[in-house]
Amino acid sequence: MIHVAYRLWGGDGFFAKMCGVSMVSMFENTKEKVTVHIMHNDRLTADNRGKFCYIAGKYNQRVEFHNVEEIAGDMLQMFSDSYPISTDVNAAWYALISHKVFPDLEKIIFLGTDMVINLDIGEMWAYDLDAAGCGLAAIPELNSNIVIESFQICMDGFVKLEDYFNVDVMMFKTDFFQKNFDRLMEGFAFMREKLRYYYFEQDILNYLFSTKYLKLPAKFNRLVNPLRRTLPVQKIGAEVYHFAGLKPTLNTDDVYNKLYWNYFLKTPWATAEIFGNIDREVRKNFLSHEADLKSLFLNLANVLTRRKRAFFVMSSYKGLLKDIFQIQDDELLLETDGENAFQNFFEELVKSRGEKIFFIFVKNYSHLRKFLLEKKFLEGRDFIDLATFLSERHGIIPFCSTKFLASEI
Repeated sequence: MIHVAYRLWGGDGFFAKMCGVSMVSMFENTKEKVTVHIMHNDRLTADNRGKFCYIAGKYNQRVEFHNVEEIAGDMLQMFSDSYPISTDVNAAWYALISHKVFPDLEKIIFLGTDMVINLDIGEMWAYDLDAAGCGLAAIPELNSNIVIESFQICMDGFVKLEDYFNVDVMMFKTDFFQKNFDRLMEGFAFMREKLRYYYFEQDILNYLFSTKYLKLPAKFNRLVNPLRRTLPVQKIGAEVYHFAGLKPTLNTDDVYNKLYWNYFLKTPWATAEIFGNIDREVRKNFLSHEADLKSLFLNLANVLTRRKRAFFVMSSYKGLLKDIFQIQDDELLLETDGENAFQNFFEELVKSRGEKIFFIFVKNYSHLRKFLLEKKFLEGRDFIDLATFLSERHGIIPFCSTKFLASEI
């Protein structure tokens, strides 16, 4: 019997549905018997509990429920007191209480709910932790094309990037954290000193065990967002696809969204009511988007009565953008290519504060926006994202893509 545990803090909303999708995908692809253990709190609704039971019964598998607040609430509170999380979501500590929740099990596969398991989970279960001399197995983040800047603990030299692992897919002996309890307390103390380390239990466990765990193949934890940035787009394979909190949209041209929906349609949440939910949400989003655009254009019309236009654009789009925006010879046009391009742009922005508004077209606008806001420049007055004014007919980027998420279904 394979034992798989999901940590489900929000059993009354979207992540319960995603957990159901994950269960269906695992049962569809796994030959052996599986017992799914739902680690939950009082937020798990009776309706969702019933749906989990329906899924397990449909595939002739088992599901068990474990209210972690009732079983180990005192220990969860101790962890929360040791390192308070501003959101009060204590699911970060669920793995650490496994010895209390599963005292009769030898090992368990531990998952977040946002996994589509497009392989036989028995492949992971087959790894022998005793033979490897490790009580813990996980998958290094490096396999997911994550940049080192994402993990401050690696940049500071406490953990090697090649050893840093993701905690949303692990397999461990259920007494592992009990045996290492004192070390866990050392990890909590370390985290209190390093407040900028915000991956909570992931940073704690890496600080303690990054050189002492069994490294599993990348196929057991393939983060979807980095895969989406990989060109050409990878084909769906026998892998575990980790959405990492990203809620799927209705864009089924995206192979990962399509994979999610294919499994979702086999869950008891796929009912006629979802179409009504879609209709209401599309209408709401459209009206909200329309109001935002009207406000944006009114503000811009007023700003342009007092300020001149200036542009900071990617060099490869310079000619096209000059035609689209009818940029005149006397208007400032800066390019992103070349040495000190961003420094020159910033100097011009400072020099012309209150006199010009910069229309910006760069790859990482959100990063530049954050920097400029920190420097007390105002978006919509001192600078604006030029991409806001482009549509598919311009041959550059879509004007907008559907923001409708699976959470509305």
